[in-house]
Amino acid sequence: MQSSKQAKLSADANQLLSELAVHALLHLHFKIHASPRNLPTKERNDLLQKWLKPKLKSNRYKLIKKPLKSLTQQAKGESGNLEILLERCVGADKPSNPQPHLDSYLLLINEIEKKLGTTVLLSRPEKVDLSHDQHGCLLCVLSENLNQHFDDNNALIAPISMLFRGPLSQRSLFLGSIYASNTFHYDVQYQDDQFVRITLDLA
Repeated sequence: MQSSKQAKLSADANQLLSELAVHALLHLHFKIHASPRNLPTKERNDLLQKWLKPKLKSNRYKLIKKPLKSLTQQAKGESGNLEILLERCVGADKPSNPQPHLDSYLLLINEIEKKLGTTVLLSRPEKVDLSHDQHGCLLCVLSENLNQHFDDNNALIAPISMLFRGPLSQRSLFLGSIYASNTFHYDVQYQDDQFVRITLDLA
């Protein structure tokens, strides 16, 4: 009984740490994109340390106070890199069984649709209806045929371009879901107050 309780606590801690790492990395990601220059590791560390500091005092993160403190301590000094340490925490709550890329992609899209309360569209770039769901958000895969991105074994062979339109809160949910994925990562091709266009590729 005791061991199952400990296992649950460990799983809860892993999930909490994974969620916090995603939010911290997203915060850093937006700061990097808002900066006119490339931020060195020390400045990235400082931004993350500043964002994480109040979380150490929060009751919500009481369960992971020790590992969080350990992370921030490890990142101090010349060679410390808090960004890399946090990236290792992302997905700490997920099982490590490998899945075909197509399955992982469909699970990711399903998760994003639930979080945003929308349906992901598929359209050629020149045919996208940018006014779709004016009071909600737009998320569209920019492709003529999704099958051309995967081979016969369901492995991803070509990056997938995606366009999002909506408020920053929903943009964070969208990008955060990809950030938490063990299979995929994204590169921002374009963004402004309304839109962000990314390419989805293997991590």
